[in-house]
Amino acid sequence: MLDASILAHLRCFDVAARLLSFTAAAGQLHLTQSAVSQQIRQLEQRLGYPLFVRQHRRLQLTAQGQTLYRTVSTALQDIDTTLQQLAEQDSVLQISCAPSFALDWLMPRLSAFQQQYPAIQVRLRAEFQRMRRQDMLAAGVAICIRYDPDEMADLPGIPLLDEVLLPVASPDWLAAHPDPCRPGMSLTRLHDSAAWDGAPPFAEWDCWQQGAAEAFRFAPAPWQEREYNLASLSLAAACQGQGVAMARAAQVLELLQQGRVQQVLPATVAAPARYVLRCLQPEDRRVQLFSQWLQQACQQFVRQRRQRLGV
Repeated sequence: MLDASILAHLRCFDVAARLLSFTAAAGQLHLTQSAVSQQIRQLEQRLGYPLFVRQHRRLQLTAQGQTLYRTVSTALQDIDTTLQQLAEQDSVLQISCAPSFALDWLMPRLSAFQQQYPAIQVRLRAEFQRMRRQDMLAAGVAICIRYDPDEMADLPGIPLLDEVLLPVASPDWLAAHPDPCRPGMSLTRLHDSAAWDGAPPFAEWDCWQQGAAEAFRFAPAPWQEREYNLASLSLAAACQGQGVAMARAAQVLELLQQGRVQQVLPATVAAPARYVLRCLQPEDRRVQLFSQWLQQACQQFVRQRRQRLGV
């Protein structure tokens, strides 16, 4: 009974039954209203019973029409889902991510996503620059994750994770500098000179100094400066005992738990930026699954951060 012509009629019937309007169905199927009406009439003739009760400016499904609609709608949806899943097996989900967040936070967790969704191939790109809609389209990027205080006007963002700042150093450094706040103490300040695209050189250090309570600030002193273009590099230098790094909790929490670094002063300050996710096609199933997984991972991290740092 199934052949090419009846399958086309059933597709037309599915849309008309869902919208209960031949006119609306015609608009969605890019056909004329008369073409839709004719296809439904031909289907009814072939089946031998009416599918719709045609009233003035209104359609209503018959009992047979309701039964057929439930079956056809489910079958077509299953076919569409299967086709999409098969297509996804050969496509790559490109994610552009702030480099330090990608290296220190996302990469250690990404295997959990791949185990949960093995059919979705993820390609992670570590990139600094801000990306707007046209940039993402040109680069083939589906998802963009940035540490940024600004909102992109042409692409809505999903807030992922707020950030807090804290000064850290290695245990050996702290043992050699038991009183780092003593006036006149000469210290080496390690910092990310480009915390985000367009950030002032000492944006995070200045933010922490202004936000920390007076008792927990570093005393004015002739600091030595070591600049890096990645927060991961300043943190690595701190782990090696080269000075004090202004760290982001997302990068440093596990190092604190492992004892590789310690808080120099017991003060955390809200960062001037946060991690935000933006995507071109939020209806894309791969984007939806990754976004949901990432938001859940961020929520779990916030709980761990609260237990360790109280924020």
